Amino acid sequence: MSAPPIISPHTALPLPAAVVIGCLALHQLPALPPGWVLAAVTCCALLLLGALRHSAWPRFVLTALLAACYAAWQAQAALNDRITPALEGRDLLVIGYVDQLPLESTQGVRFGFRVTGCVADVADCPTGLRLRLGWSRSFSRGPASDNDASPALAVAPGERWQLHVRLKRPVALVNPGLFDAELRMLQEGVSAQGYVRKAKLGEPPNMRLEGWHISLQTLFEAGRALGLAALERALDGSRADAAGVLMALSFGDQAAIASGDWDVFNRTGVAHLMSISGLHITMLAAMAGALARRILQRPFVARTGLLHVLPAVWLQWGFALAVAFVYSGLAGWGIPAQRTCWMLAVAGWALVSGRSRSIFRVLSLAAAVVCVLDPWAPLAAGFWLSFAAVGAIVLHASVVRAAPTATTGPGQSQFVSAAYRTVIEAARSQWAATLSLLPLGALFFSTFSLVSPLANAWAVPFVSGLLTPAVLLLSACSLVAPTLASWLAVVIAAPTGWMLDALRVMASWPGSTIVLTQPDLLSLVLAVVSVAMLLSPRPTPARAVWIIGLLPLLVRGPEPVPGNGFRLSAIDVGQGMAVLIEAGGKRLLYDAGPAWDAGADAGGRIIIPWLRSRGISSLDALVISHADIDHSGGAATVLRLAGSERFYSSMPERHRLLAGLNHHEACRRGHTWRWGQVRFEFLHPGPEFPPGAARSPTNAISCVLKVESPSGSALLAGDIEARQELDLVERLGSRLKSDLLLVPHHGSNTSSTARFIQEVSPSIAIFQVGYRNRFRHPTNKVLARYESAGVRALRTDHHGAISVVVGESAAPRVHLGRQQPARYWRVQTDAQVPDLP
Repeated sequence: MSAPPIISPHTALPLPAAVVIGCLALHQLPALPPGWVLAAVTCCALLLLGALRHSAWPRFVLTALLAACYAAWQAQAALNDRITPALEGRDLLVIGYVDQLPLESTQGVRFGFRVTGCVADVADCPTGLRLRLGWSRSFSRGPASDNDASPALAVAPGERWQLHVRLKRPVALVNPGLFDAELRMLQEGVSAQGYVRKAKLGEPPNMRLEGWHISLQTLFEAGRALGLAALERALDGSRADAAGVLMALSFGDQAAIASGDWDVFNRTGVAHLMSISGLHITMLAAMAGALARRILQRPFVARTGLLHVLPAVWLQWGFALAVAFVYSGLAGWGIPAQRTCWMLAVAGWALVSGRSRSIFRVLSLAAAVVCVLDPWAPLAAGFWLSFAAVGAIVLHASVVRAAPTATTGPGQSQFVSAAYRTVIEAARSQWAATLSLLPLGALFFSTFSLVSPLANAWAVPFVSGLLTPAVLLLSACSLVAPTLASWLAVVIAAPTGWMLDALRVMASWPGSTIVLTQPDLLSLVLAVVSVAMLLSPRPTPARAVWIIGLLPLLVRGPEPVPGNGFRLSAIDVGQGMAVLIEAGGKRLLYDAGPAWDAGADAGGRIIIPWLRSRGISSLDALVISHADIDHSGGAATVLRLAGSERFYSSMPERHRLLAGLNHHEACRRGHTWRWGQVRFEFLHPGPEFPPGAARSPTNAISCVLKVESPSGSALLAGDIEARQELDLVERLGSRLKSDLLLVPHHGSNTSSTARFIQEVSPSIAIFQVGYRNRFRHPTNKVLARYESAGVRALRTDHHGAISVVVGESAAPRVHLGRQQPARYWRVQTDAQVPDLP
């Protein structure tokens, strides 16, 4: 009997795919259409859909249009829930409950908080809105207005609290090509960010209130907290790296995995295995389904008469889905987990009910349901990675099914022959999945692991088939049998550690990962078509020739820079500095952004991913202007992951960052070099003790770098202050003149004197600052000085990452990450922001 067709001519354009296309198209808009436009379009589309229900293409287009209108309504509702600028910076005393498992760090704790009311009669109280709050462990240091963070207390999901909070809109860093946190906050319903502040004299204290908020979400989150605590006790004494992986696999605590281990997982292509991924949920559901099938085959089940009421296959699928949903809930019910659960539910309904025999129709229906439940899903990498991998394996399976089966040779056992076929088919499946993910890896991650097929070949069955079920058993035992759990923890943690050791070895192999520039639309389409032809089950003439279609992904390098100029890119790292200079085919990074917490810094979270998205795998020079943490915090990570042929800084040789480095040079006045037609020169500091250094020693010795080309120049001033500015003006005078100025000390009142601005005379001044930062940078006084001098001020808190190309035309070409391209979910931060109280 022949197997049902996996692919049929009618699967080329399944109608549910229109829902995905409609949602995706809507999210490309810079602004949402007005409500009356959406209402009119929806009514017209419904009428036309009824009249043209028998026409395939019109029906497809109208369905996509209706899906876009639906996504627009959902998006507008989410935007309406954001707080207004009037609430930013105000002190509010709110009442609500913790709705998310707190995320602890060395700095404090972050958690989701749902507001149910305000203590005082506030007209615009954010009742019903979801906040993302931080609570510091100790008193913060800084201006008086922010020196009031209350030491964090233990919070737990479901607890009701009265808290003094100070809020701001859900603004995030914006760097083209990187993860869009503003979109994710909109997707998760976060209306504002903020922190818990200390109660002032005479004010009610921050305190836990009586009672609990009981809901399905808080019950699951409380269960996660209880389970994580029990599992942590069971793993006490185990390897820290192995324990982190086990906690991530059991309850979705990805913060338990060190950043260095995440780098190993990314380099070996197994990062998807170390979180609550669709693969784990699917395999767990499959195991649950197999267990249900065995139980239903028992005689005692037949005697109950249950199978006369419900078919066995329905019970089997129901149990499998229940396990998937419960596991996803206990793992945090993240967006990827939700997507997988709904995919399984739709696939189960379609296959069990016999509504569709085509797996591609099932996949398209699952994708449509996911988009209805989460209209932003098509913007997520996981959405496309999940469906692409499944689709590729299905294509592969249809090819394998048509291929002749291997025969057993003389003297060869049937077991060996079956094992051989299994290995070959597994290798082909791995090849199909790897090939299908190449275009998406270039688009979303800008990297491709060459060792991924080998690493996944053994890591997938080990992690998903053995380790995940084992750690779930360990989690259950840690709650009911702690002694048994402690013994099991030793047994499970040991092979987990061996797996990590093996992955580290593979990650260290030369050329284990290649960096790919984010593809343009034409290269991406060509690569997708080529992959489809390479995996097509139909006979394809000269199939191997389609490999050529992948070459644009592999050979496309970084965007070229004019030979007579340079590109300056101010990366959005929040309150800190990080500027990339590209000139003469080489690259220099000036400062490496801040460090926020142990293992979390701008180098690993922002700079390295941003460099890779541009096809840059290494640096030719790194300059760390001075030792302050907002300039040097990411340097160690940058050196470890990207390296640099030259390393300049003003830090003392005994600084921990310089330990073991043999290519470090002190930046000294007069040191110059050339890259093509571009000249670099350090203007400061000199060998003598800088004037005014007693007030701020590290700021005073900041490396000041001048970049000059035939088409223009730039001055990178670090954190120098007024006394060092005066020294530069007196020594250099008009030599300071530059077209671009990286504003000294982020626009602090201690810098940017009128005389310095006059001598530099820039056309563009770039402020690298964080949104509503506690230092109030840049100050209104400094902004007024630049404005009065006729200088165009660009700010990373208002404009995101800023890129300026000098040399293409008479005037520098500016690209602003927050505005180009514009998206409807972007918070408009360039409006007048009131001073912090």
